[in-house]
Amino acid sequence: MSNPEETDPSAARSREVDTRGVIFSGLGLAAGLIASLVAMWGLFRVLEKRQERVDKPLPPQVVVNLKRIPPEPRLEPDPLALRRELRAQEDALLKSYGWVDRTAGSVRIPIDRAMEIVLERGVPGGKPMAAGGPAPAPATSGQKP
Repeated sequence: MSNPEETDPSAARSREVDTRGVIFSGLGLAAGLIASLVAMWGLFRVLEKRQERVDKPLPPQVVVNLKRIPPEPRLEPDPLALRRELRAQEDALLKSYGWVDRTAGSVRIPIDRAMEIVLERGVPGGKPMAAGGPAPAPATSGQKP
């Protein structure tokens, strides 16, 4: 018996890739991508114009004052430097051991260690909390103030 593909050329062609369909699909995808890009560009332009209408421009005097640098001597060339230095000193105190008053025997411990001690021992002089939650509210006499 002979092979049907040898006798019928259309049967052999049906197994081949449809190049015309692949090309049209690729062109359709490219056209869709271009249309999406154009639509996004237009959307961004519309939103930008809307934002420009909403934002009020600064008065010219304010713009000039913002660009102006005060004359010498400048009292604070770096205004945040003092705040950073103070924060570093405070952090050093909170994270270190040291004497507060040697004569009274008062010492300073790191805050993390102090919180651990409070968790272990409780607040000095405090009353233990009930297991059910916060303490009940004090009773009132029922009179309105």
